[in-house]
Amino acid sequence: MKKWIVLLLVLLLAACGEEDSSAGAGEMPQEVKVEFNTEETADPGEEVLLSATITQGTEAVEDADEVVFEVWQSGARENSEMLEATHTQDGIYEHSWTVEEEGLYFIQAHTTARRMHVMPKMELTAGDPDPESIVPDDSEDSDAMEKMGH
Repeated sequence: MKKWIVLLLVLLLAACGEEDSSAGAGEMPQEVKVEFNTEETADPGEEVLLSATITQGTEAVEDADEVVFEVWQSGARENSEMLEATHTQDGIYEHSWTVEEEGLYFIQAHTTARRMHVMPKMELTAGDPDPESIVPDDSEDSDAMEKMGH
C-alpha cells in the first residue's frame, strides 16, 4: 500500500511540475515598417520635405519614440546631419531640409517605435552629378548609432 501512495505522490508532483508550454508564447508583435514619402530627385538649393510613414500592421504609428533623418552626401557620412522629425498626422513624420549642392545624398530614417528600431535608407539625387563623384555607401550603421548617442 505504501508503494501505491508513494507512486501516487510522485505522479502528482510530476504533474504539478509541468510547465504550460504556451506560457509566454503569445503572438509576436508585428514589425514596425517605415516607408519614405520623399521624392528621389531635387535641385540644388531646393527645400526638400523629408517624410516617412510609420506603420505596424495596418495601424499608423502615432507614438514613435524617436524618428531622426540622417542625411549625408555620397562619400561623406562622417559629415552627416541628424534631423529630428516631427509627427504630423496618420503616422507621418517630417522635417524640411535644403539640398546645398549637386550630388547623390543618402537619407536614413532612424526610427524607434514600440520597442523596435528600424533604419531604412533611400537615395536622393540633386541636380545632375558627375557619376565619377559618386561613392557607393559602404558605411557602417553602427557609426550612426554612436552619433545618435545609442
